[in-house]
Amino acid sequence: MSGTVLDPKVKTRRLLVRLGLLLVYVGVIALVFTFGKGHTLILDNKDSDDGSVKAIESLSVSVDGQDPLDLAAGERDQAKVQGQGHRVEVTVKDGQKVERRFTVPLAEDILLLSLPRLLAGQPAVTVFVPLDVAAPAEDQEEGNSNAFTSPSAPAEPAVPGAPAKPPAP
Repeated sequence: MSGTVLDPKVKTRRLLVRLGLLLVYVGVIALVFTFGKGHTLILDNKDSDDGSVKAIESLSVSVDGQDPLDLAAGERDQAKVQGQGHRVEVTVKDGQKVERRFTVPLAEDILLLSLPRLLAGQPAVTVFVPLDVAAPAEDQEEGNSNAFTSPSAPAEPAVPGAPAKPPAP
């Protein structure tokens, strides 16, 4: 039985089945990655940088049917979401209720959703850039990666009038 030769039709059929299974696996992986990708959505109720939109005095926001979050003017909160398409329901304190849908980019992990811009009908989703990444400290020297762990000058005393160092015996 060691020298049995398979029919060419059987070989072709096996090859097609294996290729079909490979395509199914790749498709399932792509779907799981797209719909299972998690994002952090920062809900922002602040004035826009250009001054075109003012913050809402008081509102309640729910993302994808999660518990509503109450935000006053100038506040931020966050919601963890999964997938690309999301539904935001905003209720302003005067009873006005607005529902909007938006899509987030796949490659981004943290996004900023400006609620006043969303209510004004302007583009409201932007990529969140933390301040320490956006503007490095001016006094930090290049290449000094441990500036906070080993300061060059002695620390100031926490209590005014207390000595910085204990007296020598």
